[in-house]
Amino acid sequence: MMLLKDKSGAARLIESLTRAARDFSLLYAFTDDESARVHLAGYVERIRPGIVEAVGSDNAATALDAFVAAVIGEKHRIENVGASRA
Repeated sequence: MMLLKDKSGAARLIESLTRAARDFSLLYAFTDDESARVHLAGYVERIRPGIVEAVGSDNAATALDAFVAAVIGEKHRIENVGASRA
């Protein structure tokens, strides 16, 4: 099985998704998870065709699921840091 990181151009894709996850987690911090997930679903659907073209459908699904999980996880981390300082 070939890992996403081993695909041509994958490092650039991973960097781009990592930056986007950071930015979205800041954007959605302190909003409810459902609203964040709805907005993320729209974004994911817009970028899905390009990701599929770049890495194939199986790898794209894995990468995009990980992206959403990373955004929500980082959103929660930011919220917990903010709550602990209040």
